[in-house]
Amino acid sequence: MNWVPAMRFEILPGLPPYGPRAVSFTGRGEHEFREGLVIRFYPEKSDPWVGNFLGGMTNCTAVLDHPNGADVIVVADGHTCVIDPESRAMRDCAAWDDIAAVFPLHQLGLVVFQGLVDFAAVRSDNSGWISPRISWDSFRNVKVHETELTGEAWTPVGDIWAPFTLDLLTGHCADGIYEKDMARAVRVGS
Repeated sequence: MNWVPAMRFEILPGLPPYGPRAVSFTGRGEHEFREGLVIRFYPEKSDPWVGNFLGGMTNCTAVLDHPNGADVIVVADGHTCVIDPESRAMRDCAAWDDIAAVFPLHQLGLVVFQGLVDFAAVRSDNSGWISPRISWDSFRNVKVHETELTGEAWTPVGDIWAPFTLDLLTGHCADGIYEKDMARAVRVGS
């Protein structure tokens, strides 16, 4: 018989009409009354509870296990936070609201977040990296190959998509079009 891990969370279709009030994870805390991404958490050592997460400015929504195995990462319309289900608390909140895609990379023990102009990652020990700015505005054809992430970044100079490669272990990117364009820029005036 195969062991099946217990469910740690589930996305609900809306706020429950009964039971304890949902814990609000928003900029205004308890004073925010809008419904967002509603998640029921199932902690190991306490009763299930519901969290309400208002989003950011993209349409990326995901709920996944943190690489540390204890916390849960919630991305609600691009706004990202790390939740401790046992204490019903936000452990960390990303300083950006523009997450466009999430890449859980179990083989590397990290989760990578694609922003509108850069990338960030978190590891199981809560360390991580933030890449330099790679694009002027958005990415396409993003793919993961072992320890590299490749894709195309947009530049207004010629209105083209330029290829780039990102090291997933360090966040280093030597061929980002944004830095190349800025290095070629000429200062006007004094």
